[in-house]
Amino acid sequence: MNKSYMRFLLLILSFTVVSGAAASDVMVRLFELQDCSIESLLDEGYDIATVNRTQNYVDIVIDESYLSTLESKAADIRVLPESWVRLLPENTDDAGYYLDPAETWAFWTDLAAVYPDLVQYPVTQGQSFQGRDIYSICITSSSGPSDKPAIFFNSLIHAREPATNSVLADFGLWLATEYNNDTMATIILDNSEIYFMPIVNPDGYEDNMTGGNMQRKNMNFTIPVPSSGIDLNRNYGYQWGYDDYGSSPNPYDETYRGSAAFSEPETQVIREFTNTIDPIGSMHYHSTGGMVIYSWNYVNQPTPHQSTFESWAAAMTAQNGYDYGRCGQLMYPSNGDACDWSYDNTEHQTCLSFGVEVDDNGFWGSQNDSTAIAEFCAECRFMNILLCMNLINLTGIEITTEDAGMGILSVTGISPNPVMNSLNFSASIPSGALEVTIFDLAGRRIDQFEVENLESGNCQLNWAVPASVPNGVYMLIVESGSQISGSRFTVLR
Repeated sequence: MNKSYMRFLLLILSFTVVSGAAASDVMVRLFELQDCSIESLLDEGYDIATVNRTQNYVDIVIDESYLSTLESKAADIRVLPESWVRLLPENTDDAGYYLDPAETWAFWTDLAAVYPDLVQYPVTQGQSFQGRDIYSICITSSSGPSDKPAIFFNSLIHAREPATNSVLADFGLWLATEYNNDTMATIILDNSEIYFMPIVNPDGYEDNMTGGNMQRKNMNFTIPVPSSGIDLNRNYGYQWGYDDYGSSPNPYDETYRGSAAFSEPETQVIREFTNTIDPIGSMHYHSTGGMVIYSWNYVNQPTPHQSTFESWAAAMTAQNGYDYGRCGQLMYPSNGDACDWSYDNTEHQTCLSFGVEVDDNGFWGSQNDSTAIAEFCAECRFMNILLCMNLINLTGIEITTEDAGMGILSVTGISPNPVMNSLNFSASIPSGALEVTIFDLAGRRIDQFEVENLESGNCQLNWAVPASVPNGVYMLIVESGSQISGSRFTVLR
């Protein structure tokens, strides 16, 4: 069977799926690809659920009547359990042990009611294609600096990945319940604002609650041409449509990128929200497969922050054994996606952005297994905590000082943090001169200068960051007379 004819059959199949015949879908595991490659499977229009290069298999979703098209493609072909690919009848109009849309809303509103000093009531940031609310939640404490950096977690941009929603709920619950009990939870909430957007694609998720559908994309079937929806994770502006391999121009492919970058209301909501909170880091949750992915995704090339991405991912996966790397290393390139756009600093500051593929059983495999859900939530919780702690340390935790009045030296108002070119800060000084020194974390002096003839009290200062200073965490030390004060900050270009 030639590729063009195979693609035609799959397009017809996609139209059938849109018409409501998704119950015939099965998930199939192909061990040891033979007369094909991941690239050729994508080119032929197969719906690839995950790739595991370590164990040498590929999971795809296909109409059961087309299983014969796979016969020559792998040494071993196994049809996976039905529960992996759809909600079973007893969970129709529900999500089993996963959180359905109503349960998700109830979870976050209840958490806000129980912990009003920490958890913000859900705030609508915009509407989906079909007019459903897309909402966010902020968790932070009233302690710590007045200007805290934001960290952004989101899930269910692909509507058939309910494990991701569970992971965010678990982490939100841990932060709220462990604040003032667990040192890291306290540090995180005292030094950052944690934002959650649990259901980015509410239309698709609602559709999957009825009839056991397998909708991945949004529910825009008509614009600009009849389609089976738009893959929201190929609809972002950075390198949108870079090639037809990392995203598809075909309206019936599962990676169809839409008519233009940010053509969809759901990605427009994410764009505006991200640019508003300006996060220093983000975690974009997907399932399945057990991976941590970092940029670049549109090409298999490292970013300027490769060493940071790699070292953090290695630490984050030390307990759960997830694979980590760039998308092209682990699976296949992906262009116009959330991670690359979040990391690119064209519209906002550099955001260290990770994508996670939760190690669930297929897409719906834990719907009747609460133990499995608890296990993968715990695995991801460790990664979430470590990401937040790394980001906070990278950005710099302010040193607590006494009241700056009455002749006590203090340093406040470090901004922007991270800094690219010029660091601004305030110093309250008891005498008319001070010395400013910049150290790296190895204790090496990077720069030093003196400021004289200052009046006692508050003064505004700045430090022009030399072009030779690499990205990293630094210590600002200010001395006046016998007093010393300081704060950490980050250079991140």
